[in-house]
Amino acid sequence: MAPRALVTGTSGFVAGHLVRRLLADGYDVTGVDIKPPRGDLGDTLRQVTLDVRDRAGVRALLQETQPELVIHAAAQASVAVSMREPRLDVETNVVATLELAQEAAEAGTQRFIFFSSGGAIYGEPDELPATEETAVEPKSIYGASKAAAELYLSVVSNQTGLEVSVLRPANIYGPEQNPHGEAGVIAIFSQRMLRNEPVKVFGDGSQTRDYVYIEDVVEAAIRASDGIPETCDISTGIEISTAQIFESLARLTGYELPVIHGDERPGDIAQSMLDPAKAGRVWGWKPQVAFEDGVSQTVDWFRTQEATR
Repeated sequence: MAPRALVTGTSGFVAGHLVRRLLADGYDVTGVDIKPPRGDLGDTLRQVTLDVRDRAGVRALLQETQPELVIHAAAQASVAVSMREPRLDVETNVVATLELAQEAAEAGTQRFIFFSSGGAIYGEPDELPATEETAVEPKSIYGASKAAAELYLSVVSNQTGLEVSVLRPANIYGPEQNPHGEAGVIAIFSQRMLRNEPVKVFGDGSQTRDYVYIEDVVEAAIRASDGIPETCDISTGIEISTAQIFESLARLTGYELPVIHGDERPGDIAQSMLDPAKAGRVWGWKPQVAFEDGVSQTVDWFRTQEATR
């Protein structure tokens, strides 16, 4: 029989790519989300419409499907939203994660993969790159919720024997990312530039992030699913500023309008960069896609979407 996996958040960017990879690897996959998938995830995916905050529904689904692997990618993923609506953030990112893990353990799941945040939980450390040993000092409700979820998962693992691996990804980007939300600056800029629309940068553009390509993140999750249970940063170890992103995308798209600067957003941090060395040691993972190549592939995908509008 094919191994069984349950993936949450399948209307989202990361989970959609994960589902395709798991199906290609021969898994029997059940997808869970309150919304339908944005793209075609294949005829063999079983998609269930369910809010991950619905514990009774989650329990029933896990008891029915009894997956060996659960990958939890569903989240309230916006820093800005977390600062405006903290209750929503905590209910989605903490309570639902805890209950999902408890129900997975009860259903006999062996491995639980949790998508945390490498960019938000460390806050603004004194030294960069941050490592897994860096103090967890989030500056946003979103970062705090991810850190809290990690602690709760550790308790569940210790109590039940559920094997938990935590991915702390840097800023993920790539084809199919949502350009309409408050996160995903590369996706937002790409679409707006291709449409020759104004582009707003929050602050002066000097803020830096560590950008990791979606297919590299998917590979990390796959390796985490059968490697030793651990917590690892998933990143490139390279800082890239918002201003650099603007310049790179403007060059690729032929964009000539001037940048518009807005106020900095509450909870945003000035610098973020993570060290991916531990993931290399424990899972044999390292990033493969250079930023220039990943951005070019992302723009090509958005260009294709614009041509079919």
